[in-house]
Amino acid sequence: VMVVFGLMNKHNEIIALKTGGVSIYRLMKAPLLLGVLFSLILLMFSEILLPIVRSNANRIWLEEVKKVEVNAQRRDIWLKGQNAIYHFQFFDPVRMRVYDASLYFFDADFNITRRIDAREGGYIEEQWRFQEVMDQLRHPEDGSFVVQHLDELTLPLDFEPMDLKSVVKDSDEMSLLELADYIQTAKSDGYDATPYLVDWHAKIAYPLVCVILSVIAVAIAGRGRRGENLAIVVVTGIGLAFCFWVLHGFSLSLGYAGMLPPVVAAWLPNLMYFFAAAILLLRAE
Repeated sequence: VMVVFGLMNKHNEIIALKTGGVSIYRLMKAPLLLGVLFSLILLMFSEILLPIVRSNANRIWLEEVKKVEVNAQRRDIWLKGQNAIYHFQFFDPVRMRVYDASLYFFDADFNITRRIDAREGGYIEEQWRFQEVMDQLRHPEDGSFVVQHLDELTLPLDFEPMDLKSVVKDSDEMSLLELADYIQTAKSDGYDATPYLVDWHAKIAYPLVCVILSVIAVAIAGRGRRGENLAIVVVTGIGLAFCFWVLHGFSLSLGYAGMLPPVVAAWLPNLMYFFAAAILLLRAE
């Protein structure tokens, strides 16, 4: 859009159209429709193609490359370690914490030797630290279990948070309906679903950037300044797109951290650029 309008501006066609009474808003119709079309394409891509591609890529990476045996169904995460099986009811990929953990340890004959249940846990200094722990240790002679209740327990397990993050179904692997269902389920179970709620709003907000940037492109390239360099116009457009991408990522980070409400974190960059587009349009007119 900026290239086309820049070329028109270079040959004074924008000035001629304005002199003939053609409003900048009439010139904006075609680019605006193009922006809406690209927004719909981007939304369909994130809803249909991206979940399939990301899911298959993660499956190939885990099964074929890392040879990891996992069974991850959004929330119920099963991970096989060395002589151990780990189960986590919920994993927060932002805070890197697990909730409602059950750890099963076995001997060479696959007899259970120890079971640990914990309300939650986190990865600190290359070790897992669990809170509200019930530790059941099997006596090797009579097979009875000794039960201990601990406020905290530190264990050097054979997996890291990134291993969990790679097997958990990411927001990009879910459609809007799937993600909404997951958020509702997590909330009903008492877990904090803030990161997923931010991603849900971002899935809707991000594709609209095509419409907003189309309006900004018309406003910048259609100012009708004589002798304005086409390269400057194009570089300005690329810079604005890059700044939006940085602002979008920063705003989402604030939402993940709980510093902004999820809806604000996802829509704030769009609102800022929308007001910028409105101001530029008024100046261009």
